[in-house]
Amino acid sequence: MSSASVRLSLFAEGVQGALAAAAGEPVSFVLIVQCDGVAQYVSNCERKDGADMIESLLARWKAGRADIPAHYNPDLKR
Repeated sequence: MSSASVRLSLFAEGVQGALAAAAGEPVSFVLIVQCDGVAQYVSNCERKDGADMIESLLARWKAGRADIPAHYNPDLKR
């Protein structure tokens, strides 16, 4: 594992704390970055749960649906 990958893992710990503080409760997350020339991820959930989260997000994007009302764009298909 490269030093960049190790730093990303440490960064994930901070993200987990910041998300929990902002939401008032623990929040599952998957952070995808390009590092060392390939897409990599850090997460605080099981790989299967993270894959489900990513697949759900991609399905909404492919369907042209907004994630939340604040992201609504009238150009998106309903």
